[in-house]
Amino acid sequence: MPYLNLRLVTRLKLVPLIVSMMVLLLTVILVFVINHIQTNNQQAVLESAASRQADLLRDQVNSDIDFIGSAANFFQSSSPSNWSNFDLFAKEVVGSSKSLMSLQWLQKVTPENIDNFIKLEKNTSSNFNIYTITKNEKLKFNGNFSDIPAIYVVTDIYPRTKYNLDILGYYSISQRTQYFFDNIRTTKQPNVSDSVSILSDTLASITNDDLNKDAITIDTHHKKNKRGLLIDYPVFNLDSNEMIGVVVGVVDLTVYMNSVIQHSLNGIHSKIKIIDTGIGSKDFPIMYKSKGWDLTKGTIFTRKVTLPNRVWLVEFKQANEKQEQDLWVLVGIACAGVIISVLVYFIVAFQRGEKERIEAQLKLKTKELQFLVNRDVLTKLRNRRSFNQYIDKMFSRETTFTLISIDIDKFKSINDNYGHVFGDQALIHVATIVHGLLAKEDKLFRLGGDEFSIITQQINVPEVEQMLFKICHAVNNTILRYKGDEIYCSLSIGAAISHDDDDVETLMTRTDNALYESKKKGRNCFFISL
Repeated sequence: MPYLNLRLVTRLKLVPLIVSMMVLLLTVILVFVINHIQTNNQQAVLESAASRQADLLRDQVNSDIDFIGSAANFFQSSSPSNWSNFDLFAKEVVGSSKSLMSLQWLQKVTPENIDNFIKLEKNTSSNFNIYTITKNEKLKFNGNFSDIPAIYVVTDIYPRTKYNLDILGYYSISQRTQYFFDNIRTTKQPNVSDSVSILSDTLASITNDDLNKDAITIDTHHKKNKRGLLIDYPVFNLDSNEMIGVVVGVVDLTVYMNSVIQHSLNGIHSKIKIIDTGIGSKDFPIMYKSKGWDLTKGTIFTRKVTLPNRVWLVEFKQANEKQEQDLWVLVGIACAGVIISVLVYFIVAFQRGEKERIEAQLKLKTKELQFLVNRDVLTKLRNRRSFNQYIDKMFSRETTFTLISIDIDKFKSINDNYGHVFGDQALIHVATIVHGLLAKEDKLFRLGGDEFSIITQQINVPEVEQMLFKICHAVNNTILRYKGDEIYCSLSIGAAISHDDDDVETLMTRTDNALYESKKKGRNCFFISL
């Protein structure tokens, strides 16, 4: 009898134990599965975010390249007598970009034109001298070009701050700079430099230390924090196809890193490192590295950002340790082994819901940023980047169309007399009126400042004339009110109908010439180049 009781007790204990072990085993398996799902979802979200962020970073750099290109177009499309207005144009360009710090105009100086060049610059500033810096000292140019056919001298700069003005007259003798200039002359494409120290920062630090600015050397310059990026954009003579200078944009790298990358990855806990693989980056290849990158152990995702002459590698590192929220999920599943199937359903649903929510937010942010890249912030019209893409598209279709260029008459006087706030209102006013008069298929762009452009498929001259007349008449007869004053705007319009042998440059040149003719006629009128 005691033996039977012992067997009964053993069976009573053994069955619950077996069931408990089975539930425990199922719980362990389920915890393993859920853990695997969490890891995959987290990896998928980071991979998606990494790809989008690399695209956003590339778009940001390309946007600045386009801004700098518009400054290059200023020198390429205007005569040297108008180059003194560079600061007015550059102000709009720099103001349109959060990351663009300054614009420099480097004019080509050769043995044939150096005397005339120095004479002209001395008329502007009697203290102007051409200089460069070597490893040990600052050297004034002695007029000996040696084996160099030309030098590129900083002739104008915006903004014209104290330390920026000290850069005037500087030219670089570094092999890296010569390589960049040779490359852009050959390819006719902009070049992006490696991360560099900003010369105005070095000049400021020397001045703050009560040293003479002539004490600057390559060594003192290279010791400064490399927070800058130079984008070189070539300028060619349209007739001789000779490179006559370079527009250099100085970009603040910290804006890219802090604003673009960190803000766009908000809520995704990862470390970021950006590596430059282009020429000149051998000594300082790491452009940016998150704090704690080396101490963090985890999976690394690498994305390429391809620029005109170099490739950046953007690495995203996700720590292997789980987030506290995921740990609590696994603990909850382990403690609720009896109802494990129910918990699995809700946890997976929760994980997928989180993934979709984050991806939806990233997609929305991506669309917003992509919209801003192709839109003018003030007027909400398409910007110069969008214009360049659309006009190339029109030429690729081999269809005839009309390009129209619009300037607001005496817009500078409006800004001077009533202020830039009212000037912005005038731009919005003109954009609204003109847009309302266009057909659905017509495209209106703001290229910068008071310069607008229309691309229309209307090529019948009388109908184009009627459209331009309506635009001029509507703008000139619509009142703008400012502090009780009634103010009228007028437009000068130039138009050109594309020919079979036209390309983008020739058509734009014809349109600019037509605009010039309309201004010669007395403004508030239009001229069509047939």
